[in-house]
Amino acid sequence: MSARGRRLTIFLPVLVTLALGVLVGLLVVVQAQRQNAQVTEADDVATQYLADVSTFRSEVGREVRGVRQADPGDLRRVLRKAVADPPELGDAPAYGTERSEVWQEAVATQQALLQPYRRLDRTLRRADVALAYIETARKVLGMRASDYVGTGVLSDSAAVRARLIPAFARARAELDSVRVPQGQQRLAATVRGAVQYVIDQATALADSVEANRGFSFTYAEQFQTAIDAVDDYATVVNGDVAEAINAVTDPG
Repeated sequence: MSARGRRLTIFLPVLVTLALGVLVGLLVVVQAQRQNAQVTEADDVATQYLADVSTFRSEVGREVRGVRQADPGDLRRVLRKAVADPPELGDAPAYGTERSEVWQEAVATQQALLQPYRRLDRTLRRADVALAYIETARKVLGMRASDYVGTGVLSDSAAVRARLIPAFARARAELDSVRVPQGQQRLAATVRGAVQYVIDQATALADSVEANRGFSFTYAEQFQTAIDAVDDYATVVNGDVAEAINAVTDPG
């Protein structure tokens, strides 16, 4: 074999090894580019979602602000319509989603997105029941016995039995027909007890007049205690609603 042939025999394995090294290097570069592209795709999908969320929050906030003084039931209907179609996080390659920080932020945002709206919905549902009760309680506690029997000394019991007692009995029935807000049984007992006190005392008054005995009563203390309790509860309800509304209209 000639010297030239021997040289080819000697250097051919080296050339093959170098070629394989270059090929592997190219494959690594291509793989890295593909992986970077997948991360970029995940970033882009997540960024678009976060932009959509920002728009969604702004639109819902505007809708709620426009009716924040409305009845809780009406406000709740507006809220439900406004959040009926929230943005959705699109799809992206698994490699990219596992390594994209923007994607992780988008996932966390998606998980928490509807929480303040659901909280407001629950608060408005409770407030709807609460305000219906508060309205009825205030109406009843605004009653005055003198509107039914006048003022001064009574010479007979007719007005007491025919007007005063039935009026407060109807008020008691109206209270009983209204749903008591959850956890407010003590408040309801205070209000009903004040009305029942008038009925009981008016009955004793009628009995005393008919027996020609002196009798008088006042119910200011019982009614004022009930009024204060109702007002305190109304303050709590309105505060809860305001706080829940602010969470969706001014989340910052």
